[in-house]
Amino acid sequence: MNTTDVAIIGGSAAGLAAATTLMRRYPEKRISLIRNVTQTVVPCGIPYVYGTLGAVNKNIVPDNQFRDAGVNIITKHVNVIDRDNKVVEFDDGETLGYDKLILSTGSKPFLPPIDGVDLTNVFCIHKDPAHLQTILDALNPAQNVVVIGGGFIGVEMAEQIARMESRPAHIRLVEMLPHCLMTACEEEYCVVAEKELEREGVEVMTNCQVKAIHGDSGVRTVELADGRQLDADVVVIGIGAAPNIELAERSGIACDARGGVKVSRTLQTSDPAIYAAGDCAEKFSFFNGEPSAIRLASIAASEGTIAASNLYADTQRETLGALGAFATKVGTRSIAAAGVTTQAAKQQKLDVVIGEAVASNMHPGSLPNAIADMRVKLIFERQTGRLLGGHVCGGDSSAELANAIAVAVQAQLTANDLSLMQYATHPLLTASPVMYQLMVAAENALIQL
Repeated sequence: MNTTDVAIIGGSAAGLAAATTLMRRYPEKRISLIRNVTQTVVPCGIPYVYGTLGAVNKNIVPDNQFRDAGVNIITKHVNVIDRDNKVVEFDDGETLGYDKLILSTGSKPFLPPIDGVDLTNVFCIHKDPAHLQTILDALNPAQNVVVIGGGFIGVEMAEQIARMESRPAHIRLVEMLPHCLMTACEEEYCVVAEKELEREGVEVMTNCQVKAIHGDSGVRTVELADGRQLDADVVVIGIGAAPNIELAERSGIACDARGGVKVSRTLQTSDPAIYAAGDCAEKFSFFNGEPSAIRLASIAASEGTIAASNLYADTQRETLGALGAFATKVGTRSIAAAGVTTQAAKQQKLDVVIGEAVASNMHPGSLPNAIADMRVKLIFERQTGRLLGGHVCGGDSSAELANAIAVAVQAQLTANDLSLMQYATHPLLTASPVMYQLMVAAENALIQL
């Protein structure tokens, strides 16, 4: 029987981060990375296969860096983990012995309980190159495309389909909430995203619920709850994901059906030799420790690093919990966020103070390609002045501003801290030193405390 020191099951963000960490911290260990797809796709790059990139093979993580470092990449499906004997059993009958194991089996798309989701040309998004190519082949001749779900995947897919060379005549995005991106972004920024989608030629249909998908063998129409029928040659469903815990359950590892594989803060499972990281592992909120449904590649990468670090370490690293840091670009506008929204603060009955700032993303604002109204909105706890979240809308630096906000939230910085902090500025890259949005928004909040 073949053996390895560490078996990593799952080859996306958490699995790759775990392998990289093991290569760095425990170079003497034999590492086997097991995946059930031929190649690993860049998960966040999937929507751009259909527009900007135009091909699946341009969105692949190269294996060379791992193979060259001695990582054994195995492309097989794992049937079960025999934990008593510390053996991975593949569906072809072969086995692999292990000393330690990291579960990073990811998530699976959530399918709505409606008729017609099994029709031809109705797709969820799977991280499988062959599946993504099937979607591309179906989209190329399509004239009517319906995207169900206005979260990040749905919005980005709709925008990129609108940018295809063989652009469909009609692209509709259906979202049941009042706005797209509403669970992660401020309402006014959601409106910006919708306007950008409409400028790209996408018909945004909010406050709409899908009742059924119709067709003989292939999809023909999407029926809304109000009775309207939307023509559809292709339907893309992007309404969320659930932790993929089937292997863990079959192997007798403790799981929660909704939350995922049960883990400690060190990401150890109910089996001391097995850790879990990424979308398959249960999450808790950074803010209050309550269960969280936030699943992001950035969280997965962090957890993969933690799990791998802890396998042979006396001092165990711990996860901080799910903060929620997001970024996207729709049309000409970048939108990013970290931490709580004002709506979430209201739902949690938090007493908060909001500071806002608007300035050009360059200085002077007359520079070419400057965005005059780059906005930052910061949310602080009134009693302590501690930063709880922030939202950015404007140029491409929005994501890095949100990253700075995420760091500030995790470091428990206050409005006073942010208003006095020293920031790097440059005419072509940022607002001016006296109008730097993080500083001004924090100062505007501070005078209300």
